Amino acid sequence: MLGLVILASLNLSLWAGRVCPPTCQCFNNTPVVACQGTGLHQIPAVPDGTDKLYMSYNEIQEIPKRGLERLQVLDLTKNQMNVFLSANPLWPNMTKLTQLFLRANGLTFLYPDQFRNCPALSLLDLSENQIKYLPTGFLRGLFNMKKLYMNFNQMQALQVGVLEGAFNLLELYLTDNNLTKIEEGVFQNSSALEKLVVSNNRIIGLDKASFRGATGLQHLDLSGNMLVTVPAEAMRDTNGLKHLFLQMNSLASLPEDCFSSLNWLLHLDLSNNQLTALPEGTLRGLTLLSELDISLNLIEDLPSKVFEDLSSLEVLDLYGNRLTSLPQDVFGSLHNLHELQLDRNQISLTEVGVFDALSRLVELQLSNTGLQELRPALFDKLNSLQNLYLNGNALRRLRKGVFHKMRKLREIHLSDNNIRSVHSSVFHGLAKLHSLRLSRNQVSSLHPDHFRDLVGLNELLLDGNHLGYLPARLFVNLTSLTRLALDKNRLLRLSPDTFEGLTHLKRLHLGANRLHDIPLNAFSHLHKLHKLLLHDNRLGRIHPRLFVGLSKLTELNMDGNKLDHLQSGVFQGLIHLQKLSLKSNLLRTVENGTFEVLKNLRDIYLSGNLWNCTQITAAQ
Repeated sequence: MLGLVILASLNLSLWAGRVCPPTCQCFNNTPVVACQGTGLHQIPAVPDGTDKLYMSYNEIQEIPKRGLERLQVLDLTKNQMNVFLSANPLWPNMTKLTQLFLRANGLTFLYPDQFRNCPALSLLDLSENQIKYLPTGFLRGLFNMKKLYMNFNQMQALQVGVLEGAFNLLELYLTDNNLTKIEEGVFQNSSALEKLVVSNNRIIGLDKASFRGATGLQHLDLSGNMLVTVPAEAMRDTNGLKHLFLQMNSLASLPEDCFSSLNWLLHLDLSNNQLTALPEGTLRGLTLLSELDISLNLIEDLPSKVFEDLSSLEVLDLYGNRLTSLPQDVFGSLHNLHELQLDRNQISLTEVGVFDALSRLVELQLSNTGLQELRPALFDKLNSLQNLYLNGNALRRLRKGVFHKMRKLREIHLSDNNIRSVHSSVFHGLAKLHSLRLSRNQVSSLHPDHFRDLVGLNELLLDGNHLGYLPARLFVNLTSLTRLALDKNRLLRLSPDTFEGLTHLKRLHLGANRLHDIPLNAFSHLHKLHKLLLHDNRLGRIHPRLFVGLSKLTELNMDGNKLDHLQSGVFQGLIHLQKLSLKSNLLRTVENGTFEVLKNLRDIYLSGNLWNCTQITAAQ
């Protein structure tokens, strides 16, 4: 049996070797020939039975009349087929061809019936050419056509008749053309069309019958155009629409009931327009809507009932508007909401009760809103919340009880506030918390019980505060912690038990503090530590056994200290250290053997010291 397999394999190899073009690749187990980027000027003869031929990035200028009848896939992306198509109104006979790629071939125009000899064609890619006009009937005979790509051309209008013959077309892509108009009747025989992408064109408005006939349309992308109003009348013929993209237009207002005919809509994107208001009836009837994006507009206030019909909404994005307040019941109907983004607004104060209906909310973004205070009961009803973003605000204190009811919290982002006061029990009960970020605040002291219950914490960022000392055993319960950032504080000293309990810590940042000395056993609990940063302190000496237990350490940075001497055994135990930096200290000499124990060291940085080159030479 093994002999038969070897013989069959040998026969296949010999067969492929005899007929495979020398600059191409032929695959024995599949009828595929690949000749991409080989500088070919013509299509070579290929093995009989080849059904997939990849010729992209060559200089092919014509197609042979015979020899490619069996092809199912032909990729001619980035060739020079313009002259051939101009001189040949009919593509050669390829009755089995299902996919044809003519992207970036310098094509300028097409003929009616151009691809009639390819009746099995289901995908045609004509993107990245210079086509300005599609002739009536250029798809005639393509009954199996499913996807047509015309992106990045120069078309100015989509006129009646261009889709004639492609009755089963499912997806049409017209991104990045110069379209200003979609004529009435273009889609009169396009009931199968499900997806239409006309983004990044120059459409200012649409006639009320522009989409008439496209009764099966589910996905409509009109983003990046110049629409000044929602084409509500035109969309009445597409009442099965599920995804509507109107972002990056010039919409300044939304009339009431403008989406009322779209009862099946699931996703609506109105972001990056010029909307100043959201009238109460704008979203009426969208009972199935699951995602609404109104970010990056100019909206200053919200009517209390504007979201009343959106009972199925899961994602609401109001990022980057000008909201200054929130009506207390504005989210009252959004019982299924999972994600709410309110960041980059101007909400300095939020009333208790505004989030009470959002019992299924998983993520709340309130960053950079100017928020000044968190009232204790503000988040009490958010029982499902996992991620809370409050960074970049003007918070000055964290009061007792503000997070107590959110027992599923995994991330709290509080960086870049003005927090000075943190109640000792504010984080109690948050056993599932994975990340707590308090960077760049004004916290000057911590209570021994602050992190008592955070047994699941992986990341604790306290950098950029005013901490002068750390209570003994502050981190003793943080046995899951892998990253601790304490850099850019005012720490003067550490105790032997400062880092007790941190048995899984991998990264410790202590740079830019005021440390003069580090106790011998300060790092004795950190057996899994990989990265230790001690730069920009005031260290004058390092105890010779300080790093003995750090066998997994791979990076050690002690730049910018006052070290003037290193004892020969100071790096004892650092068997996996790969990167050592001692720049900008006061070192003059190094004892023989100091670095010999560092068997895996790859990078060492010693510049900016006071080296005595005479002694170094003598030592050598």
